[in-house]
Amino acid sequence: MMDPYNFTNSPLNYSSSEYEDDYDDYDEDTDLRKSLNIMSLIVYSLAFVLGVVGNGIVIWVTGFKMKRTVNTVWFLNLAVADFLFTAFLPLSVAYTAMGFHWPFGQFMCKFNSTLSFLNMFASVYILVVISVDRCVSVVRPIWAQNHRNVSRASVVSFGVWLFALVLSSPYFVFKDTAPDHSNSNIINCFNNFAFSDDYETPEVVELRILRHRAMIITRFIIGFVVPFVIIVSCYAVIIHQ
Repeated sequence: MMDPYNFTNSPLNYSSSEYEDDYDDYDEDTDLRKSLNIMSLIVYSLAFVLGVVGNGIVIWVTGFKMKRTVNTVWFLNLAVADFLFTAFLPLSVAYTAMGFHWPFGQFMCKFNSTLSFLNMFASVYILVVISVDRCVSVVRPIWAQNHRNVSRASVVSFGVWLFALVLSSPYFVFKDTAPDHSNSNIINCFNNFAFSDDYETPEVVELRILRHRAMIITRFIIGFVVPFVIIVSCYAVIIHQ
């Protein structure tokens, strides 16, 4: 049996070499986190500049300069989705630059996260609509010529935005802000799947894990599998035709 008063057996009794090794590992982890944060800042900043300028030009050209067609409706909506996402990237830049401190309040925490997923779902399903539209135009050209018009394309686009809003609404519900456990001066913007500050009880932990898994599975199936299958199927039909 180990003597509880024998400090030579205690895990706190480090030799100098062990302490130096742990200290070196800590420095490496800290340097790695700093490097990743700097890379994130650079990527966010570039995406903001290029995304706002590029999508702004597309919106201006397709919305005001080109003749309104079915294709311009698709690409206008795609550009609007990406423009909204990139326009709010400075919030993520500030969050990362401030050491993951969120100073913008609870509503903006919810809104920023919801907008990110709204862009994801809207962009993906607009691409799905474009693929289906091209497939129908190739397989049923006469039907497409008689039924494809700007007004119907606008209605379909509006339906895509509503569908994307429904899919992204849970992120508005579950996002929350709270002081960091290690530093009360830092406010975190995080997913509070349990709607509770008590994370220790088994019931709360189980509920949080269940909701988290449901969100991931739903996002994977509806946000990736279904659109991927539809897009691949449409282009397979086009190639075969």
